Amino acid sequence: MSTKETVVTAPGIVSERAGGVQPLVNPAALQVLAEDVGPETAASFSRAFVRLWPRRRDSLIAALGQDDYAAAHDAALSLRTSSAMVGASRLAGLAGELERCLRAEGTAAAARFLPSILECGPHTLSRLSNDSGHEPEKSAAPGEPRTAQARGEDRAGHHTR
Repeated sequence: MSTKETVVTAPGIVSERAGGVQPLVNPAALQVLAEDVGPETAASFSRAFVRLWPRRRDSLIAALGQDDYAAAHDAALSLRTSSAMVGASRLAGLAGELERCLRAEGTAAAARFLPSILECGPHTLSRLSNDSGHEPEKSAAPGEPRTAQARGEDRAGHHTR
């Protein structure tokens, strides 16, 4: 009997090793961010993520191409954490896999994740740019407000109305 190893790379992000395919953009993560910092700030983070993609991509490409472990680790960590923050789940998962491989096997082995990251990045940016990654939330019961603000609650869940 075989079992799959499940590895959580960030809240709600299942590792590729578990056979799970993350959504391109996780609307729940964006919703949590909006509830934590406000919708305008969350949208600003999303726009900054899109704007900084070329720099993060180029840093990762350069670091891996130059066999620079420290720079590759910094670039992968930056990409993973920023992706997770804006709900770019698939990209965060790929960056996490690259980061783990980098630590275990070095830059040459970790470079095998670069094509997937370079393919996923533009799709993620398009999604974040086009609709800020928001999709209807599927977890709320019919007729139930989907956000704390819509329910009249503050971040701690206390009623404000």
